[in-house]
Amino acid sequence: MIGLDTNVLVRYLTKDNEAQWQKATAIINDAQSCFIADIVLCELVWVLSGKPYQYSKSEILQVLELMLQSSKFEFANRTIIYQAIKLTQTGKANFADYLIGATHRNYDCSQTVTFDQKLKGEKWYQVLKPFSFE
Repeated sequence: MIGLDTNVLVRYLTKDNEAQWQKATAIINDAQSCFIADIVLCELVWVLSGKPYQYSKSEILQVLELMLQSSKFEFANRTIIYQAIKLTQTGKANFADYLIGATHRNYDCSQTVTFDQKLKGEKWYQVLKPFSFE
């Protein structure tokens, strides 16, 4: 098994640089399996949503789901990633926020405490009021 960095996945998925795409594809195809860490998934979502790619949220989540279905890719916990995808589809926060929360729940945390106001009203999150000088 080999571990993949975000930039290799981006080349593999987008084919935005032919030479690097060929190298990434060869490495992935030749490997018995490829491990993708949670932080790599978060970076991947961030890169694909920004310039120059500007994939939509639904396109990115579809890419993640297809990667999860592939026997070529290994993950720390597929179930947690699926939970984060499902929450991202309907929630106001981003994939990384929901992946953090799903990971915490997996470790029996009763909630995730955050200042991120996008998570207000979300189950499993305690959203703190931001500090104010008023």
